[in-house]
Amino acid sequence: MITRYALIAALLACLGLGGALWWQSSRVDGLKADKARLERSVQSLEAARAQARTAARVARAEADRQAKLAAEYEQVKDAFREGDFDAPLPDDFRDLLDRILRSGD
Repeated sequence: MITRYALIAALLACLGLGGALWWQSSRVDGLKADKARLERSVQSLEAARAQARTAARVARAEADRQAKLAAEYEQVKDAFREGDFDAPLPDDFRDLLDRILRSGD
């Protein structure tokens, strides 16, 4: 009789362990899905960071270009103030003047 109760207890213990393993495996699957989602999120953030760095480099280059043009125009302005009207004009300024003067034709 003790063996029958022991057998039933062992069977219930095995069923309980099987249920616990099944429950844990479903949790592991959920955790794997979360991990995959988070990895995709990290990849997306890394791509955004790379784009932001590229945009910053482009903005820096544009600011440098604008600073160079401002310095050229400042030189022209100073030359005109001093009465030196033969000072060389920056290329883009000459192009702008040419377009303005030709639009009247």
